[in-house]
Amino acid sequence: MIIDELGGLFAVFDGVGGSAAAEIASQTAANSTRESWKRILTTDRNRRKIYTFLEDCNKRDLCPILEKLILDADEEVRTNGADRAGTDDLATTVALAAFCRTPNSNEYTMTYAHVGDSRVYLLRGEDHLKRLTHDDGLLTKLVENQIVNEYHAFRIDQAMRADQLSEVEYSYFRLRGGITQALGGPIPPTIHTDKANIRPGDRILLCTDGIHDNLTDEEIEDILRNSPRQSAGRILVERARRRSHEDRNQTIRSKPDDMSAIVMTCRF
Repeated sequence: MIIDELGGLFAVFDGVGGSAAAEIASQTAANSTRESWKRILTTDRNRRKIYTFLEDCNKRDLCPILEKLILDADEEVRTNGADRAGTDDLATTVALAAFCRTPNSNEYTMTYAHVGDSRVYLLRGEDHLKRLTHDDGLLTKLVENQIVNEYHAFRIDQAMRADQLSEVEYSYFRLRGGITQALGGPIPPTIHTDKANIRPGDRILLCTDGIHDNLTDEEIEDILRNSPRQSAGRILVERARRRSHEDRNQTIRSKPDDMSAIVMTCRF
């Protein structure tokens, strides 16, 4: 994970496969992203102005910057990561967010990017939890190919028990964990970027699939809405870990996996 409050960058990474190579992939991508961001922030010769572009969103578009961070991390995983792991069969997902101040307003702009099935969520006021990213997953491919519509895809993704799904929906349930791209693969990834205005009181969640595979969006929303600011991330991980050990007769969601969560509450 990357939690850089001063530099305004936050990120989660999830190595694919759960092996030692997967851990190396996620660590390599995180280290590359952290160092690349640090270099960007220190390019200004006047160190007192290092963070000026983070204080005014009009000074620089962060979308291409985040794309470059991820492409550099992808190359690092493919080369140095593979050398460390002793194999080229390693990959990692990523979800990251950077913040800069919106001029003449009491808001920030969050620029976010992702590859794979690590997600970015936004919870605002009394609104329902909003998923800002769309997984690079097999279930998404089924929707794109019009094999499954969005309504059924959501039912499949959020189901707790098999009896909540039709036979056809249940046959697709196991596909929800499959991803179609990641960092470190043979082909450079397609990087998804976007922006969102962030207001006082908003809560932003970055998480790996170990969180959202085990917990439904409704459960995630409840935890974000009712947990103290400093412990919301820890509670999400604890609840997801507890769910992952439940018997499959209790829930079809239980899935041992890496579980990382960063929760940011905007208080400005």
